[in-house]
Amino acid sequence: MDKNSDMLSVVIPTTRPDMLAETIRSVKNQKYPDFEIIVVDNSINSYSSVQIKKICYSEGVRYVKEENEGLHNTRNRGVIESKGNIVVFIDDDAKVGEKFLEEIVKPFSMFNNIGAVGGKVIGVFESSPPPHMRYLKYSYLSLLDYGNEMKEVSHINGNNMAILKKAWEDAGGFNPDLFQKPKNIWKRGDGESGLWAKMIQKGWKIIYTPYAVVEHYIPKERMSIPNLKKIAFRHGIQMSYSKFFGGRFPPRPILLMRSGAFLLIFLMEKMMSLITKYPKSARYEVDSELYKARAMYEMKLVYDQRLREHVSRTNWIEEVKR
Repeated sequence: MDKNSDMLSVVIPTTRPDMLAETIRSVKNQKYPDFEIIVVDNSINSYSSVQIKKICYSEGVRYVKEENEGLHNTRNRGVIESKGNIVVFIDDDAKVGEKFLEEIVKPFSMFNNIGAVGGKVIGVFESSPPPHMRYLKYSYLSLLDYGNEMKEVSHINGNNMAILKKAWEDAGGFNPDLFQKPKNIWKRGDGESGLWAKMIQKGWKIIYTPYAVVEHYIPKERMSIPNLKKIAFRHGIQMSYSKFFGGRFPPRPILLMRSGAFLLIFLMEKMMSLITKYPKSARYEVDSELYKARAMYEMKLVYDQRLREHVSRTNWIEEVKR
């Protein structure tokens, strides 16, 4: 493992104080000998920021404020502020067992050219999943389970990942991800998925380990159809961003044709949602939002030069260093 010290840096990006203290305490209970905890606050709500800062001081962990909105800026700031050569990320509504850090760092010393390691993400549900969840992808809930064997993969979850700082820098940092302000919805990119793709292109490997487990809280509201439609819409933007990342745009007439094709799929999915009974109808209702987003996004790529420049950019580290 290419490193200067055995210290790990645990970064918790946050915009909300609700479950943050519990998350911090679960990390503080780790048996790993040497690690730091950095909470990076990206809230646009001043009251939330005050509460987040209070929790950090109370728990004795480092607080960092990232003023540039966006989860990618928050994560990139966490890496820049970290002391360790391996940076571990978990969400602010997650819990980990006492051997989590020990397990997520192991693959770095077991394989060559490891850029990132991720583990299993299991759901802790506020209430039983509603019937329509049987027909929807559980990726909508940010859960992940590749089985019980360690293996090389192309994707791991952002709420359970460890990154070699050298690989992060080599790949140009995290691509744009979740924004809080609705007006910035079109700036969304493919976040950690984009980072994995860039790492793999640079020759780094991504490893999944079933032994590093994160418990991810799933509130009842997250499983509601209106909320799932919002998530699907964001996924649609992410898919089109990934398709043309780095400025790989086809001619504008082709983009127009693609936009029209996605519009037709959107209309068909909407029709199916109307003629199909619940709970199966939810699949069509939710998926229609994904195709609507792709139709709108790829139409915007025809005429919106700023969006085209945004999609063409491949390195986002400097955004935080400015």
